[in-house]
Amino acid sequence: MTLFHSILKLLKNKRIFDLQDESRHQFLLLNFILSVSAVTSLIFALAHIFFFEQTIGYVLFSFFIIFTIIIISINISLNYKLYSAITILIFTGLFSLITLIGAGNKTGLMWGLVYPVMLAFTAKYKNYNIWSLIFLSINLGIFFIPNHFDFWTDYSTDITMRYLFAYLLVYALIAFNLKLKQQTISKHEKELIITKHKLLEKDKFISSLSYEIRTPLNNITGIINHQRESISEDAIDEVELSISNLASILNKISKNTKSNILHLTGEKTLFKLNEIIKKTISLFQTDKYAKLRFNLFLSSDLKEKVYGDRISFMQILISTIDFFYNHSNENPLKIDIVSQETENEVILIKISCKTDNLIFPKNLSAENFINNIKDLEIINQISETLNGYLTINNDTEIFTTLFNLNFEEIPIEAVSDTKDLSSEIVSESFPHRKILLKDANVLLVEDDIINSKVMTLNIEKLVNKIIIAENGKEALEKFSETKVDIILMDIRMPLMDGFKTTEKIREAEIGTDSHVPIIAVTANASSEVKNHCFEVGMNDYTTKPTNYKLLLKKMKNLLEN
Repeated sequence: MTLFHSILKLLKNKRIFDLQDESRHQFLLLNFILSVSAVTSLIFALAHIFFFEQTIGYVLFSFFIIFTIIIISINISLNYKLYSAITILIFTGLFSLITLIGAGNKTGLMWGLVYPVMLAFTAKYKNYNIWSLIFLSINLGIFFIPNHFDFWTDYSTDITMRYLFAYLLVYALIAFNLKLKQQTISKHEKELIITKHKLLEKDKFISSLSYEIRTPLNNITGIINHQRESISEDAIDEVELSISNLASILNKISKNTKSNILHLTGEKTLFKLNEIIKKTISLFQTDKYAKLRFNLFLSSDLKEKVYGDRISFMQILISTIDFFYNHSNENPLKIDIVSQETENEVILIKISCKTDNLIFPKNLSAENFINNIKDLEIINQISETLNGYLTINNDTEIFTTLFNLNFEEIPIEAVSDTKDLSSEIVSESFPHRKILLKDANVLLVEDDIINSKVMTLNIEKLVNKIIIAENGKEALEKFSETKVDIILMDIRMPLMDGFKTTEKIREAEIGTDSHVPIIAVTANASSEVKNHCFEVGMNDYTTKPTNYKLLLKKMKNLLEN
């Protein structure tokens, strides 16, 4: 422990620890110089009372009391500016008095040389110069003003000149040192401001770069969906694994900047959960993660396949393992991964390791881990997208992250080619001109340009023509000007949303024999939104991120049946 902290601990004033470093330093110096002055005054007071002039002893004892009162007061009020000024005034009076009476057979004059030193502890450079010159002027008055008082000491010219020369030398040396110190501090403060500005600019750049990466990264998942049938399953797994890893890296940026958390979503598919865990671990078989060791306890009683967003699942695994790695010490780290299924078909994924191998903020309870550690907050948000939640068990030996994941029921279209009955029922209620999907003109209503391009890429080769509208108002114009066979309708759009646009289209069809099928394409899969889609006249709906295989199937059912 440094002397600085030792003295602070001795003072036992917890309020001083709440001050900024510069203010704490000033209070420390002022307390130190006052304490030295009080002890010195007491020693000389007792010496004079018992061995020399008692009057001077009582005067010095009075200064001891004054210094003690100031020490107590400054530590109660923490008003540095006020008590540093009071201290300087007392020093000036005390040393002037010693010079005036020539204590110790005129040898007390030497105490005047201590004044600039004491002043350097309590005043900044500018005030140091002012008070040093004031004290010098007082000394000159004592030396050269004629007087006839008994207590006024007369000094010889030789002593006077020696003292003045020594005083000016001490003053100049200290002033030069304070000036250099002030210039150094100013330089460091300027460099600190420049550094903070550069860090701010860097943070803005990284945040911007992170945001720019997100859109194309999201669209890669759409391209994978477009090419899924022509790419091998192993290749798709590798690409999705790489995407999830990159998302985890971007979330490391998010926790240190103002960037939002990146959660990538892929197509919901059937996948073997245990196999995905094994493939994810392969990412950590590199030199960087050489100290990691994995013990897998994967239940063989799990469902053969689960249905959900496996990119999100991989993000959870990657981010959690990375979390353990980033908070580990230098020792080898052995991570246990357990998968099992409960009686109510909830999948439990438990990732744990020895607590001794991890480093966390002290006095952090298990309940507060998720809210106080950004990594876990990000992981928890991603787990919520899989209808799950994260819990932490932090006992004395094992630190455990436990994920309770509720995967969706496997829809019929995911396991068979059975027709979508809901689309058939709706389509029978509204007569329309039957047309093959490959001959259809599709009106795509989507305000996000990137989403529009990705959707076009996935369906353009399977239809005749795609007409794009960026909002509801533009959709109405193109609907009235162009032959449209089916409409893919976004819900949330500027100017006019998908509900209002659909109502306008259905109003325009009144009195005609046409009824163009409309499929809602929305990120909101709530029952209220679904019901409202049918209330305003839509024929079907699908959710984002888009399952293009299912969407094309719905389009075909509505057009050809």
